[in-house]
Amino acid sequence: MLKYKEVIAFCVFFSLSFVFMSKVAKSVDPIVSTFITYGLAAAFFFIINVRSRKEIWDILTSQKKLVFKINLSTLVNTLLAFYVVIYISPIAYIMVFFSGLSFFNELLNRREVGRLEMSTNITATILAVAVSFLISDAGTYNTIIGLVLTLISTLFGAFYMRESANLHKETGISASQILSIRFFLVIILCGIYSLFAIPQHDININDFALLCLIAVMGSIIPLFLMQKSIKTLGAKMTAKFTPLTPILCLLFMVLIENQHFSALEISLTLLIALVMLYQANMKTHE
Repeated sequence: MLKYKEVIAFCVFFSLSFVFMSKVAKSVDPIVSTFITYGLAAAFFFIINVRSRKEIWDILTSQKKLVFKINLSTLVNTLLAFYVVIYISPIAYIMVFFSGLSFFNELLNRREVGRLEMSTNITATILAVAVSFLISDAGTYNTIIGLVLTLISTLFGAFYMRESANLHKETGISASQILSIRFFLVIILCGIYSLFAIPQHDININDFALLCLIAVMGSIIPLFLMQKSIKTLGAKMTAKFTPLTPILCLLFMVLIENQHFSALEISLTLLIALVMLYQANMKTHE
């Protein structure tokens, strides 16, 4: 089991960060939360890539269109993640996001896929939405808004994956270098808003500390864990562990948020995890 420690740790940190996001979203403006969390992550990745700043600058000036697409998709994806947890629980977001990512990847990449694979991914996405709707403790209106925002976030997550892969192919840029240039729009747009919002709505020290923790646990640490897992196990084997995320999220919601889930809700969560595992296994045969 030791060889799987990085990917298991990734699932733990990723799931835990969304539970904390749900907590902080109750008291801090989502745009301010986005600015602080991903501004800190951007600063970290810029610092570790400071020696390659000339190379990064050359990429910024020569690949303006691709860099803009990456920044736009990052802005929408990260901002909506904070907005979503205002309306629905983090487990619902994780279910729909990971189940729908394969479908949107296929849709955006316009590649030839078998009927079984496409049907499976469509079914998995619909099933994840249905299960999220059933286990949601929010009202119908809020649940619908939350799930729609989640699907949009998933679409832009897939869009980011496509465009960052294109930038890798065009320039040979590293993963950490991409992370040092993907947050410009987040910092500029959310930062301008935050300059006016923060003085009007004071952020207490506990909320700020929680946002710093989310930056570390939701962005900085998972990147290195994921990259190390891909290097050690390969991308296909790494993908097989993503079904752990909804299960871990449910566990952390019980432990941290003191939420209670019925036997039916737990069973449906396990069902989605099995469907996600089947999706991951299909990818290994591509």
